[in-house]
Amino acid sequence: MGRKAIVAAAAALTLSCGSPAPGGTAAEEGAATAPGSLPGGSESILYDGFQLSWTPEGDSILVTMSAPTTGWIAAGFHSGGAMNDAQIVIGWVDGREVRIRDDFGTGFTTHAADTTLGGTDDLVLISGTEQNGRTTITFRMPLDSGDDNDRKLVPGEPCRAVLAYGNDGDDSFTGYHAWAGSTDIEI
Repeated sequence: MGRKAIVAAAAALTLSCGSPAPGGTAAEEGAATAPGSLPGGSESILYDGFQLSWTPEGDSILVTMSAPTTGWIAAGFHSGGAMNDAQIVIGWVDGREVRIRDDFGTGFTTHAADTTLGGTDDLVLISGTEQNGRTTITFRMPLDSGDDNDRKLVPGEPCRAVLAYGNDGDDSFTGYHAWAGSTDIEI
């Protein structure tokens, strides 16, 4: 197992799609492969090396995100434009330690932990790895936590997803992204 692996949802998801992001390049809007079905009812997209897979299971959703970095990775759901109003999961792996955080997009380029906004952390970490320069994290979250800082996810409905990852070695919840993009998915 590598040094870091994981995170989801948005550490500094400044998503000006189609324009370069400092420290890397932003993916062009619409560059994601069409969602495809996987065994067990899972769906998955691949977007410039960032892979996002999800499986609704009862009143929760199992999510795996994976990106070509040894720094943080993040995914946000129901973006109102860049990070704004998105339910964001961000995380990283450092040695055997895997950290994830439940965040909310407080503005176009800002986010904060749900717990600092009066909400709750509703994520359940399943696993995280860092291997061959790639970080992968799997977590479970409720489809509807009832938290004002979480977005309701409804199977079969469209969702604007934001994806990002940090530079190699940037294990933090606040580092600037090396790559960011957004795409439409169906939960």
